[in-house]
Amino acid sequence: MSSKVTGTNVNVESPAVNHRTIVGQNRRKKTESRIIEAAIQVFAEKGPEAPVIDDFMKAAGIARGTFYNYFNSTSELLTAASTWLADDLIESIEEEVKDIADPVIRHGVGIRLWMRKAKNDPAWCGFVTSVWFQGGYALDAPIRDIRQGMKSGEFSCPSAQCGWDMALGTIRQAMIRIMQEPKLIKTNYSDQIVRIILQGLGASPDKQDEVLAYRLPAMRRPTQTIV
Repeated sequence: MSSKVTGTNVNVESPAVNHRTIVGQNRRKKTESRIIEAAIQVFAEKGPEAPVIDDFMKAAGIARGTFYNYFNSTSELLTAASTWLADDLIESIEEEVKDIADPVIRHGVGIRLWMRKAKNDPAWCGFVTSVWFQGGYALDAPIRDIRQGMKSGEFSCPSAQCGWDMALGTIRQAMIRIMQEPKLIKTNYSDQIVRIILQGLGASPDKQDEVLAYRLPAMRRPTQTIV
């Protein structure tokens, strides 16, 4: 006995088409990462303002058309490179703090891990500070923690975005200070920065102490650096 379906137009994407789409997306992502990684080395060698598109093409081994398939200008690539480095660090931090249930402690420990990276990797610190970053995971994860801290009543600020802007500006200025005054690396300056951020977000003194007493883990996921 045979059967057929009538009156219904079913559009099912074939496995072959779906596979090609995934392969194409992965290939594009790999190419973009290769361009950014090459660009980081070029920027580190020549500075943020000096490189031209030909420098990136040569370093990444790509044609001019390929470059413009991903980026419109060197300044756009510079922002992408800084954001890529920041997001990479946040991914590693998330691996270490994901099991911390308290959003205030999770947020504070995350900032401490970020500052530890800034102190221990001056090249990374200098690059990220000179360009900073926009959007990406490096903004989403901290805002999530601040929002949850507000919901629990341990943070008090007009909005999660407002709280993170305050924290972000403080972190960046602290990184600049560390670059200008390396002697601060051997002091408790970073902990002071974390405390003032938590205070600004409305955390209690006891919670601030708890964050600073938390034993920082080693990064199980290696973070990118600049050679």
